[in-house]
Amino acid sequence: MEVRFPELGYYGLPGHVLDPKPLIDEVKLGEKYGFGSIWLSERLNTKNVAVLSGLAAAHAPTMGIASGLISNLPLRHPLVTAAYGSTMALLTDNRFALGMGRGQPPLSKAAGVAPSTFKLLEDYIAILRALWRGESVTYSGPVGELNDVSLSLKLDQPPPVIMAVMGEKTCYWAGQHCDGVVYNSMWSPSAISRSTEIVRKGASDAGRDPDRIRVWSVSITACDRSEEEMLNFVVRRMNTYLPFKGMYEAICEANGWDFTVVEKARALKQEMDGRAKGTLGDESTSRNLDDIRRFLSIYPPNWINEGCIVGSPAVASSKMIERFDAGSDGVLLHGSGPGELTSLLEEWSVRRPAKRFEGRSSNPGL
Repeated sequence: MEVRFPELGYYGLPGHVLDPKPLIDEVKLGEKYGFGSIWLSERLNTKNVAVLSGLAAAHAPTMGIASGLISNLPLRHPLVTAAYGSTMALLTDNRFALGMGRGQPPLSKAAGVAPSTFKLLEDYIAILRALWRGESVTYSGPVGELNDVSLSLKLDQPPPVIMAVMGEKTCYWAGQHCDGVVYNSMWSPSAISRSTEIVRKGASDAGRDPDRIRVWSVSITACDRSEEEMLNFVVRRMNTYLPFKGMYEAICEANGWDFTVVEKARALKQEMDGRAKGTLGDESTSRNLDDIRRFLSIYPPNWINEGCIVGSPAVASSKMIERFDAGSDGVLLHGSGPGELTSLLEEWSVRRPAKRFEGRSSNPGL
């Protein structure tokens, strides 16, 4: 396909995987089909984000690459994270964006590191930017102790920092301090619109140009797929968020959905826990199709129709346009790999509002 889509990204190796090697083919396909960027989520077993980023850079000569996301930042010394960002920026000719999230408190507690407060995140980002400017940093605070540390280089174009946001406080804070935001999966167009207003107000109140904040929305996607694929790509992906306290609460609050549905789904998951154990969410979610159908009977149809991108290529393309009209600068497709998205991309190449994306960088944070 000759058309390039800088406004579209996709997740490499979505979910829990035992073998990271398939990422090589996923990167090559994403490059071939014209995706603007690949996003690499981290699992602290087979998905080390720095290793996967280097692999992606080796096989994607034009596509943008984002860590999507680094969570629980206190697990990494900021000098290590800064070196990751500077290496990727130089390796990709500035096509890399550093995506981060607040992480999960249980992991912070288990690892014995500080929770990711707003103050810690603010200081951490400031330290990264100072190091990328070639400065030496001495610091004492929630991030830790730094004594005259530096990278001994200055980047002409530091990696943009993209923050995962859900609640209104995080949206406003990210607008004040970050170069971009990414909304959690299942954000409906109305939630995207409201959240984007808050993000851009945060930027404006901080004296920053609100139009320079790049807004990405994640959408669980299954276009033109079989029932089995729909169950695995969409419903099972929805189930993976059930164990994380606060995630579905934020989704329901943003979308105006009935939270009692989540309570029913969590009760069903608890009933099934004896069949699949795990700590990261995805690996403890049943892959049995009959089990997944039971969850589908709990979720209201509008949760899938509003919060996800599903259906025929024409319907899915319309859902994407709704997200751009609501304020997204980019749509990040999740659940399906690039090989399952060809019919959607063919439809999108015809229907996309091309002028809206003219001059867009493949770097998802610029």
